[in-house]
Amino acid sequence: MFPDLLVNGNDVNIQSEFNFGVNKEINDIFCVTKLSYIQDEKLLLTTEVICFFGIKEEGSRQISELGRIEVAFLRYLATIAIGTVRGIIHTKTENTVLNPIVLPPLNLVEAIKDDFVFRQ
Repeated sequence: MFPDLLVNGNDVNIQSEFNFGVNKEINDIFCVTKLSYIQDEKLLLTTEVICFFGIKEEGSRQISELGRIEVAFLRYLATIAIGTVRGIIHTKTENTVLNPIVLPPLNLVEAIKDDFVFRQ
């Protein structure tokens, strides 16, 4: 976090990146969410959070049979992860000049375009 680089009045751009994975038993799916606040090509803040989602046996079996996780479900998990990251950023930037910067809604249709295929 580099609050001293913030120039009031200049736009702050948000870069986002999402990655997904499953454990060997396919009873946990994880979403890695990386967000960076950038202003005038200078990094103000970056965070990378991994959220784990437990999957019940029935869902695990279905996902295993398909060998993939559908994009709509990935977007749903990313929505939950973004909420978590939002809270972390708010807490960690408390009492800094970065705290008032609002994380805008992210277009997950553009950010996550494909199913996660883990077995061919």
